[in-house]
Amino acid sequence: MTGKRLPFPIDQLEDLPYLKGRQLQFDSIAEMFYTRVQEDPTAIHVLYYDQVITYAQTNQRANRVANYLKEKGVQKGDVVSVMVLNSPEIYYTMFGAQKLGAIAGAINYMLKGPEIAFVLDDSKPKVAFVGSEFMQDFAAGYALAQHKPIVVEVVTDVKHDVQIAECRLDEILDRYPDTEALVPQSLDDPYMLLYSSGTTGNPKGILLPNRAQLSICRDQNRIKLFQGRDVMLIILPMFHTNPLCVWTYPLIYGGHTVCIRKAFSPQDFWPAVQEYGVNIVFGVPAMFNYIYQAADPNTIDRSKLKLRYAFCGAAPLPIELIRGFKEKFNVDILEGYGLTEVTGVSTVNPPTGLKKSGSVGLSYPEQEVEILDDNNQPVPQGERGEVCTRGEANMVAYLNQPQATAETIIDGWLHTGDIGYMDEDGYIYIVDRKKDMINRGGENIYPREIEIVIENHPQVSEVAVIGIPDPALGERVKAFIVPRPDADLTAEEIKDFLKDKIARYKIPEFIDITNNIPRNQTGKILKKELRQMESSAE
Repeated sequence: MTGKRLPFPIDQLEDLPYLKGRQLQFDSIAEMFYTRVQEDPTAIHVLYYDQVITYAQTNQRANRVANYLKEKGVQKGDVVSVMVLNSPEIYYTMFGAQKLGAIAGAINYMLKGPEIAFVLDDSKPKVAFVGSEFMQDFAAGYALAQHKPIVVEVVTDVKHDVQIAECRLDEILDRYPDTEALVPQSLDDPYMLLYSSGTTGNPKGILLPNRAQLSICRDQNRIKLFQGRDVMLIILPMFHTNPLCVWTYPLIYGGHTVCIRKAFSPQDFWPAVQEYGVNIVFGVPAMFNYIYQAADPNTIDRSKLKLRYAFCGAAPLPIELIRGFKEKFNVDILEGYGLTEVTGVSTVNPPTGLKKSGSVGLSYPEQEVEILDDNNQPVPQGERGEVCTRGEANMVAYLNQPQATAETIIDGWLHTGDIGYMDEDGYIYIVDRKKDMINRGGENIYPREIEIVIENHPQVSEVAVIGIPDPALGERVKAFIVPRPDADLTAEEIKDFLKDKIARYKIPEFIDITNNIPRNQTGKILKKELRQMESSAE
């Protein structure tokens, strides 16, 4: 593509006041964290309800975990899984693993037994840290899996009768020394394993290298976003790439503070923002819609309000909501775009530059974003094609899936599967999805995952799953099911069949029992026609 593009307005890292005199280049994110601890050990790292945790305290607890893992034989390149509700314990366990050069593997805590079993057998973790809330489901997956890691329970007040844990995290923090466990690593070593849904029914493990995360760290700090000693509110589930890759590590790079909440609550949002002096928040459209509808601006003490930016991603945000949020709360929502394969983020509307409503902004300084055709060539300005990225932020590979990796990364360009176009200034607009992914409130769902499970029901002949538009969540899941001859099948029976097999948010909220699903001449189900039928029925 040719044509002049606006440059992303950036600061040089060495000119940022909060980075003056600090180390800026690292070989690993573990080294970066250790360095920031040494530079300012008393700086506040985490705010978690009534807990105030310094960088030094997080480091001490991560070292205790690392020394436990070392005793259990965990080495560089091994996977250590974490299935824990939003809390500082996620940092103690992940950072502890990463100090040893091990790969922290975040497990979606909404998964059920068979899904958990797949992740365990695919990633083969040496150790898995599991919160009490999820121990029942994890145990179901553990029983089904061929690979059985050492299990450590992160104890909360949730009771269960599962007995598979070797010990508890609090015991590790009490018993093991906090001697520094950091080992030398390289930029190309993987530090994180995150799973995304797969079009073939199984999720794909995405291996991210130190190089990619450090690139995002530099870019997040140079785009005029932070002012120093900033506080970022994390409300998305911390098994997602966004709270981990886009915010956790870049905030550490700048010596900033993370305010963690267990889960999103519209009623808790503004009180937390005010109480903890939050400057930046990230959410998905459904969250901002709930906040907009639930909150009375007259109840907000603006003298205590330090919120500068609200960032939004994962799904398109209505322009009316952006305007309404600004009018109601005097806060700008900035849209961005990214995916796990590129360490979470590739574009954003510049915090201090030109913002274009409806656009996901400009590409980050260390990334190239182009609109390519099916031959991997740039399309003319304004024309639609596949959004592709190139740069250090790209993943290493899909774990155990060389063919899928080769199909996704072609000549250095990572193909996102999303359709978009670029305007004359270089701003990207996302217009469609090349794949059939459903985005329900920021959770990515691939229909084939659900279809495979439903097909195992003895009374089901065939099934097609699509996303249908929803003003609050973006999309909801709908299934069209053709029953076997003489079967007496109901929607409730299908939902009951699915409840212990797939995550709750994937279970179709709408089910049509039908005798006809549209197909083309080769027998392929025409989901486009199903979506059109739904649109015309509204």
